Amino acid sequence: MKTKFLLLVILFLFTAMAVAQTTIKKYDIKSGIVTFETTSKVGGMEMKMKSIVYFDDYGIKECKETYTGDKLLRSHFSDGKNLYTIIFSTKTARSEGKAFRGTEVRVDWQEFGTEKDRESGMIKKMPAMTVAGKTCEVYQTDDGKGMIATYAGWNKILLYLDVQTKGLRTTQEAVKVEENVKVPLDKFIVPAGYKIQ
Repeated sequence: MKTKFLLLVILFLFTAMAVAQTTIKKYDIKSGIVTFETTSKVGGMEMKMKSIVYFDDYGIKECKETYTGDKLLRSHFSDGKNLYTIIFSTKTARSEGKAFRGTEVRVDWQEFGTEKDRESGMIKKMPAMTVAGKTCEVYQTDDGKGMIATYAGWNKILLYLDVQTKGLRTTQEAVKVEENVKVPLDKFIVPAGYKIQ
């Protein structure tokens, strides 16, 4: 009798863990590394930057590194529980509060606005596009005040974002996508010797 009860308890725990893991998936693949090029245009000026997004545990752990040229400026990451921003030039880390799933936008129709927003056309589906060799679903939002944003995602992972406002356009586009790769654990921890503020 005790053995049967113990087996039922173990089975229940395994089932509960499996359900918990499937309900908190942000992305459809376990891990990846996505390299982006970002271009901002204001009037006749243009600025380019590079960023790399690392994710693991289906996007629950996520890190976005921002570069100028090859110089790493900052890192914004979630360790699965909390958000941090690392400033490398000052060797400081800023605690940003609780995190429930990564750092980046999840590209999913149900994530964009309310049903009313979708019915009104403020948020609409656009034709698919190819980014970094991946066929992406595309959504566009229009706030009615001059800001139009276009999001493209593959397996719910953001691969393209174009935001246009009066006089400013910023485009972030993936140039390389590595899927189901081993992501270094140190992408999700505050480096040793850094002061947390």
